[in-house]
Amino acid sequence: MLFELVCFLIMLPMIFSVPILYVGMLGQQGQEKALLGMTVAIFVAIGCWFAFGNQLIGGANLLFGSVSNIITGLVQMEFYLYAIVMLIGTIVVTKGCRYFMGFVPLWTLLVYCPIAYLIWNDQGWLRQMGALDFSGGIVVHLTAGLTSLVLSRKVTPVNDPIRENDFRTKYAATLMIMIGWLGFNLAPAGHFNQLANLVLVNTLIAVIGAMIGWLLFARLVANLIETDDLLNGIICGLVTSTCLVGYVRPLEIGLVTFVAGIACPTVIAKMNQSVTFYDAVDSFAMNAIGGLVGVGGLMLIKFGDIFNQPEQTSRFILAESLAVIIATAVTVIGTMIAHQIGLLFSQKLLLKFKFQGESTNE
Repeated sequence: MLFELVCFLIMLPMIFSVPILYVGMLGQQGQEKALLGMTVAIFVAIGCWFAFGNQLIGGANLLFGSVSNIITGLVQMEFYLYAIVMLIGTIVVTKGCRYFMGFVPLWTLLVYCPIAYLIWNDQGWLRQMGALDFSGGIVVHLTAGLTSLVLSRKVTPVNDPIRENDFRTKYAATLMIMIGWLGFNLAPAGHFNQLANLVLVNTLIAVIGAMIGWLLFARLVANLIETDDLLNGIICGLVTSTCLVGYVRPLEIGLVTFVAGIACPTVIAKMNQSVTFYDAVDSFAMNAIGGLVGVGGLMLIKFGDIFNQPEQTSRFILAESLAVIIATAVTVIGTMIAHQIGLLFSQKLLLKFKFQGESTNE
């Protein structure tokens, strides 16, 4: 219980650092509205988790559970909240707080909880098949990134000039996220043990690997390395590490995150040129692509055992592939339904409620 409590306390500032990081990427006029919207979304999500989220993934009732069960449920809540803050950044400028009151509960019910149960719960079908996801490459990052992709088709770019970036704020927010991520990756280890030591080392190696890849990409493409490249490389390494951080050796995770450090900025560049998708905070490119590279890297590493353990390895490859396919289908369908409910809340059910910076038709 002490280990989980420490992880919870380390992770908590990270949740509220993401809005600060995202708001700095938006135009000046939309920043206050965005910060308000993300804060409302976080507390709506906390309410959802206490009401039904933790129980749906197989946990205890947080209102009446034991101290140990409550701490476990709160740690699980932080994984969930991180998914929420990442995907909300995509639409926070164009959708108001009333939208989030409808969207967040439905997305929790239709997307996050089913996938978390299938992959993380001991009774989950995919878990029993052998699917692996140490700290959320599929459950958290793939779901959040794909949700951002679906929602980005519904977003119209806002003509709001970007304010000159305060790199001190972005640096501080990224540092807080990196510190919090140690708890994020360590929590599934369960105890201060040899696995926790491996996770800690792998997390730091993942950051280094992704930074090298991202900086190399920046040097080759733009012939210029900026502070943004360094900070984005840190986040990319952390995201990519989550699926495999407890299952592989340091050199292996370093190579996988190096690939992610090249793949993620490549997709960001393509997304920025798209006339179909608009993702102001690059959530899809960072989270979904980073998560998928981590999953693919784990599958490739495990495939090396195909001759020594052919049946076990084949079973894992099948289970992991099914996990990605099912998570993708559930996320796309569930997000589309939740989006429609969110629009209904915005336009019909909560017209009497108006938050700062939004109109009654948002």
